[in-house]
Amino acid sequence: MFQRIIPLLLGLSFAGMVQADTLKLRDDAPARYVVKRGDTLWAISGRYLSSPWRWPQLWQMNRSEIRDPHWIYPGDVLVLDRATGKLRLEKGQRVVKLSPQVRVEDSDAIRSIPAARIAALLKRPLVVEQAAFTAAPRIIAGADDRVVLAQGNTAYSQPLDSAGVWQAFRTGKELKDPDSKESLGFEVIYGGDLAVTDLGTTVSTLQVKSSVEEIAIGDRLIKYQTVPVLNYVPREAPASMGGKVVSIYGGVADAAQYSSVVINRGARDGAELGYVFGVYKKPRSVKVDGKEVTLPAPEISQLFVYRVFDKVSYGLLLDTTQAVNVGDTLGRPE
Repeated sequence: MFQRIIPLLLGLSFAGMVQADTLKLRDDAPARYVVKRGDTLWAISGRYLSSPWRWPQLWQMNRSEIRDPHWIYPGDVLVLDRATGKLRLEKGQRVVKLSPQVRVEDSDAIRSIPAARIAALLKRPLVVEQAAFTAAPRIIAGADDRVVLAQGNTAYSQPLDSAGVWQAFRTGKELKDPDSKESLGFEVIYGGDLAVTDLGTTVSTLQVKSSVEEIAIGDRLIKYQTVPVLNYVPREAPASMGGKVVSIYGGVADAAQYSSVVINRGARDGAELGYVFGVYKKPRSVKVDGKEVTLPAPEISQLFVYRVFDKVSYGLLLDTTQAVNVGDTLGRPE
């Protein structure tokens, strides 16, 4: 169990939130809500606000708290006092007061978004630079003449620099910026995990521990690194950032709710974990009486950035009303 000490926000207030131009409560916002297993910050915020990405305003979080949020747990009770415009957190029969405290994070903590939807994608690299990928050690042979390896098979590779678990990948498609045509990197296709049984000096020996796709001779090996499912708070991406959907994970044409997509904004552009974009349909024109008329581009989803690379980021689609496609644009969430 991944653990670390995280401050707990024990007094919650949203003074001034009744201002219509900043934050507006839903008419049906509950006066009392008991946090349940499976809840997310996004879903709970949606009970109080029509715009769940306004969560930091709802909880009066500063920037450091957004990056290192305070956890809530199943059984915690949120109590809304409409007369004062305050929200407080109760622990059982005890009202917890504002004071510095700590709490150990565990698997029961409420996450920002459904962690199960992205957990597998956090265990492997998804986008690499071509030069770095071709420099990675490759599988050179199996225990016999077969070219495809399965669970339990022995594999031999170019010398590895450390023991432990390595992951097999093969080159996927190149990602290009739809506007500048710049190469943004290559998506790599994950084959499975292999454990080193003998490092060797000229050849390393491994055993296939698991596979989700074919593991073949020539696949590249990248050392496994644990990436925790962080709990960054949803917040609006800068209005000036914009961007477009450049790929849909899994190679499907239409992305639906909880699909992962790639956008052409990364760390170099200022993208951060937790940013929320509105996704808008690619503008479409029709002819009316011989003239081109551009149709409105409605918001069709909201995208939560959960992994950031240098030139691209991966986002999870939330609150989707129709299919998201490559070329759809990013803007301010509504």
